[in-house]
This record gives sequence, C-alpha cells and structure tokens, in this order.
Amino acid sequence: MLQHSIAHYSLVPQAGLQDGVVLAMLLMLAKFAVPLFIFITGMVLFYNTGDQLHYGQFMRKRGMDVILPYVVWTLIYFILTPSHWTAFGWQELSDLALKVVTGKTASHFWYIIMLIQFYVFFPLFLRGIRYIYQRFQARGRMIALLISGIVYLILADQLRTIARWMEPLQIPVLTDAFTTYADRNFIYFFFYFVLGAAAGLSVQSWREWVHRLRWVSWLVFIILGLRFIYLLMLEFQKPDGIQITFYTVSLIRPDMILFLLASMLVLYQLALKLQQPKVLQGLAWIGGLSYGGYLMHMLVLRYSYIPDEWLYVAWGWNPVVRMLVTWLTALAASCGLTWLISRCRWGKWIVGSVSVKRTTTQGATDSWTSK
Repeated sequence: MLQHSIAHYSLVPQAGLQDGVVLAMLLMLAKFAVPLFIFITGMVLFYNTGDQLHYGQFMRKRGMDVILPYVVWTLIYFILTPSHWTAFGWQELSDLALKVVTGKTASHFWYIIMLIQFYVFFPLFLRGIRYIYQRFQARGRMIALLISGIVYLILADQLRTIARWMEPLQIPVLTDAFTTYADRNFIYFFFYFVLGAAAGLSVQSWREWVHRLRWVSWLVFIILGLRFIYLLMLEFQKPDGIQITFYTVSLIRPDMILFLLASMLVLYQLALKLQQPKVLQGLAWIGGLSYGGYLMHMLVLRYSYIPDEWLYVAWGWNPVVRMLVTWLTALAASCGLTWLISRCRWGKWIVGSVSVKRTTTQGATDSWTSK
C-alpha cells in the first residue's frame, strides 16, 4: 500500500526533487514486499505439508481462501470502471474473462495471478526440492540452492532476450507468458519461493545462516540501496524538468534481486527481535487481515485521495506528508473493513480466511499458516 501511495504522489505537480528523494528512500525501504511474501508462501507451504500432499484438498482450500475472493474483487473493480457503465454485452464478458485470468482489472492483481501459479505447480516444486533435501546433506543442499540462485540471476538478466526469442514464435499462452505478461510469470520469481522452501524445511539452519550473514546482508542492503537512490535521482532529472518515475527499480533485474535478498535477510533479523507479546499481537492482527486488505486497498486508496484534493492541498501540506497521511488512513480503513466483512457469514468469500487467535511467537506464525 505504501508503494502504491508513493506512485500516486510522485505524479502530483507540487512534488519536487527533494520530495522525489524522500519518496525514493521510502520506496527502497518498502521494496521487499513482493519477494518476502513469496518467500513466506514457500516457507509456510513446505513447513506445513506432511509426507503426503492431498492436491485436491490443497487446491480446494486455496480456491476458497484465495481465488474466490480474488474473483469477487475482480468483478467489483470491473463494475466500478466508468467505461463499463454505459453498455455491457458479450464483448465485455470476454474482456472480463481475460482480465480474470490475467489480473488486468487492477494494477495490483498481477501478484495474485503469479501466486496462483505457485499453487498450481506446487507438487512439482515439492517433489524436486524434497528429492534434493533427502538425497543430499547440508553441503549439497547449499550448493543446489546457490545454483538455483545463479540460474535465477541469469534468467532475470536475459529477460528482454527471452521476450525477443518468444515474440516471433507466437505459441499460444506461452509467448504471452514471456512477453505481455512476463511481469506475472512465476518463473521470474521462483527463487524467492525456493528460498522459502529451504527455510521451511529447516527453520533452525535458516536462522543460523541469517545470523552468520548479518553483516554481509546489511552491507549489501545499504550499498545497493544508496546506489538505487542515486540512480533514481538521475532518472528524475529529465530534459524538460523534474519528473519522478521509478523505472530504474523494477523487480526483475539482477542488481535489484541482490538488493531484495539482502532486504529480506535484514528484515528477518529485525523481525526476530520483535518478540514482545503486544508487538506480535498487532502484527498478527494486521497479518490475519492482509489478504482482504490487499484485495481492496487500491479501491480504498482511490477514496482516500478525496480528502487530499479537498483539504491537504489547500492547507499547503508537503507531498510527502500528504502521502504518509493518505497511506496510514487507507491502511487503517482497509484493515477495519476487512475485519468487519470477515465477521459476516459470507465474509470468507470476499476477504478470505481471517484467523488471528494467539499472540505468542508461535501464534504469529499460526496467523500466516492459516493461509
């Protein structure tokens, strides 16, 4: 939600270079979101899956908790699009079907489409990673993980080349997956899932490695973070004046991947220090509401911009301050609405399962594993 708030306020006329620098710093601090969520998905799935995977039951649960609420919100965003108010026919139905499959109804739904692919291909990940885990000892597992990381960096570096190869082939579905919809192709995010699987299969070893690499991760995080902020400052300075854009920090590029991995390790270290019950209770509450809040947050943000246009501008507030107030307002509203909807009998169909019961360290984990 912070990233989308930053994207909106980077375009306001009042935003200058100094505002762009602050927005860039906040963006880099929040950039961990997508890879960390994929990591958590892999960690939880492998941590919870026993010797046998009941795939039908597994997909049925994801269908009810993840896919059905996504379809409901796809319909909501589709209906609220002004171009669909005047007429609705067969052409709009086919357009709706395509948007359901591709996540094009709202800008943040690409992540749901990518996540569903991990669910669909989970048995293949499970079989391959378990084979390596059972076949090799710790050293062999580490080598396999490093090789998969290197493959991922090469894949990200060749993103445009792969698209050029696929374009003339015009293979149904496959060509689009590596060209038009490459940003939601799970293959371009697979390493975060694999890393989460490695952590889920051996939590204690994962924490030991996080501790061993703590200085390396902090160093990489700081150096690459400052480098990206500098590159963004250069990007802001266009021939016709200051224009705040963030093309330099796209998720699928090798140097960004290294920064994101460092960010995840840094955040994991910080999270391990947040073991106070009250802190965990608050985080677990937000975590339990996260999916419903994620689905609705772009719509909530849309209405949170109304006070900005009526009041914040008239009061002369700085764009960064306006962004922070709008972000926190939308965050509170999204969590509150998700909680209220979850209390209804049919709430699960709209916001997914909301289950936050315990406030201990294990309870914080349980709020995620319920997903």
